[in-house]
Amino acid sequence: MRPKAKGMTTTYKISGLCDLVSGELVGSDAEISGVADLETAAEGQITFVEKPAEEKFAALIELTHASCLIVPSDAKIETSIPLLHVKNPKLAFAQIAKILHPPKQRQPEIHASAVIAESAKLGKDVFIGAFVCVGENSEVGDGTQLRAGAKIGDNVKVGKNCVLDPNVFVEDNCTLGDNVILHSGVVIGTDGFGFVRGPAKDSCYVKFPQIGTVVIEDDVEIGANSCVDRGALGETRIGRGTKLDNLVQIAHNVQIGERVVIAAQTGISGSTVIESDAVIGGQVGMGDHARVLSGAVIGSQAGVLPGKIVRAGVWWGTPVQPLEDYKRQNAHVKGLGRLKEEVKELKKKLEEKTKS
Repeated sequence: MRPKAKGMTTTYKISGLCDLVSGELVGSDAEISGVADLETAAEGQITFVEKPAEEKFAALIELTHASCLIVPSDAKIETSIPLLHVKNPKLAFAQIAKILHPPKQRQPEIHASAVIAESAKLGKDVFIGAFVCVGENSEVGDGTQLRAGAKIGDNVKVGKNCVLDPNVFVEDNCTLGDNVILHSGVVIGTDGFGFVRGPAKDSCYVKFPQIGTVVIEDDVEIGANSCVDRGALGETRIGRGTKLDNLVQIAHNVQIGERVVIAAQTGISGSTVIESDAVIGGQVGMGDHARVLSGAVIGSQAGVLPGKIVRAGVWWGTPVQPLEDYKRQNAHVKGLGRLKEEVKELKKKLEEKTKS
């Protein structure tokens, strides 16, 4: 007997999902209630396969209990399982998952322990959890959720349908657009790291003013424990549709364009500009005033020197360089041991020849 997925309620016909992703159904029109990966999918669930011709995936297709497989448009598979043919299986899977597993919706509420300034303005259908604080003259848009322990400073504007998870802090004078998601521990608008030292050897550091702001545009998502510093005198801006992973540091006056993706543990120094549609791998470090142009892809653990311009293409290494150059350099480094032995052998022969 095929296993059934637990906790499934709302169901959709594959034909309905087919319309959503502009796909073509081959096989029966089964009911679908959830998504899963190929190995664990149960009856009533849909999964995807990007490379069904590969041996490992072919074997899993034989064993899966899924009620539907999302496969490439040109895939030829012999199976009794209904197939949903699409151009991009992974994208279609994500789109379907979004409607089968929507985010939790909380009923409008203002918890008794919340502290809301009298001058603050709350929109319709907002959720205000336990121990939330909303400061003077701040605005919270319709349908936004401020979960337990979230703190909103003074003169902050939060747009519609945002979700601020527990212990998010948005400091004074910052702006969040619509549909912004800030995961637990995110801090928006803290002071940037800017100090000036006097000429004497024993001079102390004097803090440069950090009185600017942060603007986060619509549909931005920021991962847990990430920090976005306010501008020193101007603004730090994150463009529409940009996604930041956990533990990302964005320094003061950084300008990030639209649809940028930045992976975990990356640090962006002050006044750096990252143009739209760039992709930044994990643990990348960027010096101040660097510029990443649209279409650039920077690999994990790369180092971008201050003032460096990174053009479109794939880049890697420290200091960052085009991928082909990095690969050649890596090959040379790996050959140093062999070269060292060859030099030692040549030196030995030379010494023997000199003695004779």
